[in-house]
Amino acid sequence: MLARAARRILVKAGDTIVRLEGPLADAEAAKYLVHQDGFLRVPVLVIGEVLVRGYTDALYREALDH
Repeated sequence: MLARAARRILVKAGDTIVRLEGPLADAEAAKYLVHQDGFLRVPVLVIGEVLVRGYTDALYREALDH
């Protein structure tokens, strides 16, 4: 799972951004990254040790600025 290597995880959840420090256990990662049907239904960006789930311009700027 990509989340195992992530040390910083940004998740767009509705109108908010959840910021997590990794590594996450598989169950916790699945809670934030996987849709209820078991699939990823949103963009996922991995940049080194940063993982981003979801997309907004501001979210990608935050991920790319670090």
